[in-house]
Amino acid sequence: MTSNRRFFALTFGLCTVMFACDGPASEPMAPGPAQGTGALNKGPRASGHVNVHGTPVQNVVEQRYSFTATSTDAFTTATGQVEVHDVRFTGDEVTVHADVTCLAVLGQQAWVGAEIRRLTFNGEEVPDRTGRPMIFSVLDMGEGPQPVDLASLVFFPPPGGDLAHCTTRPDFPILRESSPGNIQVKSE
Repeated sequence: MTSNRRFFALTFGLCTVMFACDGPASEPMAPGPAQGTGALNKGPRASGHVNVHGTPVQNVVEQRYSFTATSTDAFTTATGQVEVHDVRFTGDEVTVHADVTCLAVLGQQAWVGAEIRRLTFNGEEVPDRTGRPMIFSVLDMGEGPQPVDLASLVFFPPPGGDLAHCTTRPDFPILRESSPGNIQVKSE
C-alpha cells in the first residue's frame, strides 16, 4: 500500500471514530422485530386457567381448561393451544386438545375458537371429532384477591362455528365464575 493510501485509510478511520463518538448522547435502542422470526406480537392475546361448573342440563359437573391465544393479523385469525378436561354428571370424563383458530378481544373479554386435534372419552380416543370446532369466552376481571374471572363452558358448534363465534362475539356461551383460575386478556 502506498503511503498516500495508508494516510487516507488512517485519516478516514480516525474521522469515522471521532464522528461516531462525537454525536449527541442518546439512549440505546432495542433492535426492531425481525421479520418472520416469531417476534413479539403486540396484538390481542388471551391466556389462562379456567375452572367452571356446569349443570345437569349441560351434563358437566366440572370443566377445567388452560389456553393461550395470540392474534396473527388484523382480523380474528389466531394461534395457540387449548387443553380441556371435564367430568360429567354421568361419571364420564372427556379430554380435548385443540389448536386455536381465532380470537376476538373487546375490552377485557375474549372470544376464542379452536379446532379439535384429539378428543378422548373415558380414555378412549374418538377420531371422528378431529377437525371439529369448539368455542368459549372469557372475561378478565383484573388482578388481586377480590376479582373472580369469568369463563364459559367449552361448546362444540357446527362446522365454521369457531370463526363465526369470533367475528360475531355473541353473548353465548354464558359466563360463569372461574374459581380458582386466572385469565389474562390484552387488547394490545
